[in-house]
Amino acid sequence: MANMIHYEEDIFLLKDMLKTLRRGCSINIDPSIFLEYTINQLLFINKALKELYSTISETSHIKSPEQIKNLLRVSASLISLLEDFNNEKIKFSEYTASYTNDFKSIVKEHQSESARLKELLMSLSEEDDNEELVSEEEFMFLFHNNEEI
Repeated sequence: MANMIHYEEDIFLLKDMLKTLRRGCSINIDPSIFLEYTINQLLFINKALKELYSTISETSHIKSPEQIKNLLRVSASLISLLEDFNNEKIKFSEYTASYTNDFKSIVKEHQSESARLKELLMSLSEEDDNEELVSEEEFMFLFHNNEEI
């Protein structure tokens, strides 16, 4: 039996984890205690987002525009945090300098996935627009029935 994926909860937790990392790395924390944790958290969030990208792409019945938008927001938060590390805009950046290339690679992956999800979101929007249109036959039927009343 397939696992049930709770997109809203998963996305909420990832978003909260990113906020906590950003706040924690913006203060003077001890790298001997927090460097490994920080890197592991970033790698975990990266992996979790990739898994969510994959399941949303593969699953046809779970393409809620709101879920995709929330996923895009979390992806943007991860990208922003990694870029801030790379651009030394966060106090803890001096300790993550050896991960700059890894962070750049992760950023590129998420930018690519985000572009793909934006296309998916646009196609879902177009499908919604097309579903709301009344066909010529329906239009004629509606007018024909109104005239008989």
